[in-house]
Amino acid sequence: MNQKRRVGWLKHYDFMLLDLLCMEFSLLLASFIRHGNLKVFTFWGPYRELNIFIIGASLCYVLLLHGYKDVLKRGPLTELKDVVIQNFVSWGIAMGLLYMGKDIEIFSRTVFSYGVIFSTLSIFAARLIWKNHILKKAREGRKHHLPRAIIITSPEKAETVINRINKHGNLDFDIEGIVLSEGSEADTVCDIPVVSSLAGFFEYMKTAVVDDVFIFLPQEEKRTKEIIQTLLDMGVVVHIGLDMWGYDLPNNYCEHFGGYNFLTTSISTAGVLHLLIKRIIDICAGLAGCFITGIAFLFVAPAIYKASPGPIFYSQIRVGKNGRRFKIYKFRSMYMDADARKAELMAQNEMQGNMFKMENDPRIIGSEKGPGKGIGNLIRRLSIDELPQFYNILKGDMSLVGTRPPTVDEVEQYDLHHMIRLSMKPGLTGMWQVSGRNKITDFEEVVKLDAAYIKNWSLKLDMKIILKTFVTVLKSDGAV
Repeated sequence: MNQKRRVGWLKHYDFMLLDLLCMEFSLLLASFIRHGNLKVFTFWGPYRELNIFIIGASLCYVLLLHGYKDVLKRGPLTELKDVVIQNFVSWGIAMGLLYMGKDIEIFSRTVFSYGVIFSTLSIFAARLIWKNHILKKAREGRKHHLPRAIIITSPEKAETVINRINKHGNLDFDIEGIVLSEGSEADTVCDIPVVSSLAGFFEYMKTAVVDDVFIFLPQEEKRTKEIIQTLLDMGVVVHIGLDMWGYDLPNNYCEHFGGYNFLTTSISTAGVLHLLIKRIIDICAGLAGCFITGIAFLFVAPAIYKASPGPIFYSQIRVGKNGRRFKIYKFRSMYMDADARKAELMAQNEMQGNMFKMENDPRIIGSEKGPGKGIGNLIRRLSIDELPQFYNILKGDMSLVGTRPPTVDEVEQYDLHHMIRLSMKPGLTGMWQVSGRNKITDFEEVVKLDAAYIKNWSLKLDMKIILKTFVTVLKSDGAV
C-alpha cells in the first residue's frame, strides 16, 4: 500500500507549530516588557483579541499563499524575507481588525513594536535551527525512518539520474541501490551500489527491504510493463516517468521528486489523515492491550509455568511490512522444543502452501490430555496467547488490523504474488481471521483474502474486522 505524500500545510506542520509557538512567546515577552507582568495576557484579558487575530492571520497567510513551499531548500536571505513578510502581514491584519473594532486605543504601541521584532527574529532563528536539524539528520545517514527505494535504469542513464536526484536534494527516500537493465561491470554509480541486474531483480526483491521502486526505462522496453505489473502484484509502490503514462495503471497520480516528474502507481493508496487515525487507534489499543496483558499475566503465568516450567513469554522473528524483520511476542502455549519439532510434523501440515497448521498439535502444552485439553489449548482458543502482541502494536511493528506476520522460513518459500501480504503492517487480526480461519486449508485462499483487504482498505473496513474479531473471540472460534 502506498501512503500518499503529504501535501499543503500538513507536509510542514512542524514549521507551522514552531511559528505559532514563537508568536506566542514574542507576544508574552513584549507584554512583560511593557507592563512588568503577564496579568494582561490572560485569555479573558485585553490582549485576547490581539492574540487570536495574529494567530489566525498567520495561519491564513501560510495556508492560502503556501508559505512553506520549498522551505527546506530556501537560503537564509530568502527565509528572512519570507519571515518578515509573514510577520508584517499577520500583525498588520491584526491591527486592522482591532482598528475596525474600535479597540486599537487600549493596546500599547510598545507591545506591537516589540512583538513584531521578537516574532520576526524568533521565527527566523527557529526555522534555521530546525532546518539545520533536518538536513543534518539526512546527511548523517539516519534514514531508517525513510521509505527504502530502488532505482531501475539503463547503464547509460544511471549516472545522469543519480546526479540529478542529488542536485535537487534527496530527503524523501533512502536510495538503497540501483538495478541496471543491462549487464555492467560497475559496482557503484555515484557511490550508490548496483544491487542487481534486471534478470536477477525479483530474486533480490524476495530478500530485500524495499518500499518504493523508481523506474527510468523507456516505454518501448519490452520488459517494462511486465516489471511494473509484477511489482504491483507484490504490493510495491512504483514511480514511473511521465512518458510512460499510456499504461492502464491503478491508483495513479503525478509526483515530483529529484528533479523528475513521475506517474506513481500502487495496488492501493491511503491518505495521510486516514493512516494517522489508524496509528492513533493502534496506540490507544496498544496501551489498553498492554494493561490487559499485565492483568492476564497474573493468572496465566502461574498456569503456564506449572504445566511447563520455563519462560512465560515466547518470542520469534517474524517478517513485517515490505520485508522488515521484528520480534513478535506471545504467551507461551507450546512446549520449549516446539520450534525444533516443527520439521518432523510438516508431513501432518493441514495447510496447502507456505503456512503451517495442525488441529491437534502435540507441541501445545497439555495436549497429551486429549484434543482441545490443557492450558495451551485454552489460552489459544480464547486468543489469550496473542495479548503480548499489543506491545508490538504500541511499538509500531504491527497494527491492530492487517495481515498475519509470516515466519522467515515461510517467506523464503513465497512466490512473487505472495509478497503482497507484506505490503502493509502485519496485524493482530485481519480478513483471514474473521473469514472462517479454521475452515481454510489452502494458503492461496489466505493470500486472496489478504490481497482483498489491502486493495480495499479503509477505516470502515478495519472497524468491521475489529467487531467481527470480538464475535469470533467470544465464540471461541479459533485463535485470532
